[in-house]
Amino acid sequence: MTNRLRRSWTHLADDTRGAIIIEFAICSSAFFALLLACAQTVLIFFAQQGLQTSAEGAARYVMTGEASKAGMTAAQFKAYACTKLPPFLDCSKLIIDMRKASTFADIDADMPDLSFNSSGAINNSWQYDTGGAGSIMILRVMYVWNVQLGPLNLDFSNAGSGKRLLIGTMVFKSEPYTV
Repeated sequence: MTNRLRRSWTHLADDTRGAIIIEFAICSSAFFALLLACAQTVLIFFAQQGLQTSAEGAARYVMTGEASKAGMTAAQFKAYACTKLPPFLDCSKLIIDMRKASTFADIDADMPDLSFNSSGAINNSWQYDTGGAGSIMILRVMYVWNVQLGPLNLDFSNAGSGKRLLIGTMVFKSEPYTV
């Protein structure tokens, strides 16, 4: 009986029919989880880079004095910054915060703490100051990106449940323009 049992186990161990399917079933869940996590990471970085590029374009408009010369309001500047956004980002979710500083050391470039109202809208107050010629400025172009909970509970949110705050930051000194 023992030899017979041993032979059946040996025969079972040597049988390779269907082994690839079983190996794939074991490994595929981890592979697809990794693939989804990579895809979501790429989308977030792609959106972040698009936002940073739009911040550079909007900052150039302030740095050269065009925003001051045009007497732009915060809403007009936001509309201008929206023209610099990639097409896959929604302008209604764009947040502009532009401040003047006395020195580069005085600039606070930390991530802002967001506060939400009961309906889920951000109710922080943001500044809009175009400064003047030779002013040291910080421009933060922010966007609330909706993210999904990734595989294996991978969570990319940093601004509440299912939301990620993307920030494009530019610190610059305005050119010596005349108004």
